[in-house]
Amino acid sequence: MGKLDGKVAVITGSGRGIGKATAQLFAREGAAVVINDVDEAVAAQTAKEIESAGGKVTYCVANISKGEDAQKLMDTAAKKFGKLDILVNCAGITRDAPIHKMTDDQWNMVVDISLKGTFNCIRAAAKYMRVEGHNGRIINVSSLAGVKGSATQANYASAKGGIISLTKVVAHEWERFGVTCNCVAYGMVDTRLTKAREGQNEEVAGEKLGVPEKAREALLERMGGKIMSPEEAAAPILYFAQPESWCINGNCLQAAMCAFL
Repeated sequence: MGKLDGKVAVITGSGRGIGKATAQLFAREGAAVVINDVDEAVAAQTAKEIESAGGKVTYCVANISKGEDAQKLMDTAAKKFGKLDILVNCAGITRDAPIHKMTDDQWNMVVDISLKGTFNCIRAAAKYMRVEGHNGRIINVSSLAGVKGSATQANYASAKGGIISLTKVVAHEWERFGVTCNCVAYGMVDTRLTKAREGQNEEVAGEKLGVPEKAREALLERMGGKIMSPEEAAAPILYFAQPESWCINGNCLQAAMCAFL
């Protein structure tokens, strides 16, 4: 018996990173999962891997910063699997710059995907989850940057801090349906967003991903040279998604190797 047998989960940004690891873990625990990414090739490949491992899966290409795309994503779960039990809001992006150099485009991209996208998906899920006795689960992915702040990340920290507040609002509004809403604020997780910028060529919207190598080394030193893997990061999301977590609502779990980060 899996911990999520019979459940249907939508996981945004699940073509890669924490979202992908979460989707794979959920599928192993018996959930039917909907993969989401803006890159169809990546979404299709992740879905293929899960299906090959015996999981129930489909995928939906959607830009969750757009309300209509977020609704299409939730509707995909209902049409394919008949319902929606769990929503994991994992999609995000970074566009680092000091405040005085940050452009409108850098601000808007990060806030639109991380914060507005999370709002869009929760709002779109309402018609399936705001039902008496639904007992669903919403897990939002935040960051320690949203708790403590982070230099050169005014956009990212603001968006992730907003997600923590949004989590608490949804917990209040949806508790009468048995739906819980919690979030996980991660420290440094080994994804394409935290790799050394100098060592990769991947770009999104014309800007290279990653962080400066010296900054990355400084963070790793503070963590004793350790960095959380996406698979390790998926574990607390699974906990919040389980039926047994019914009594935990509106919480933000800080998940980091070092408490002082």
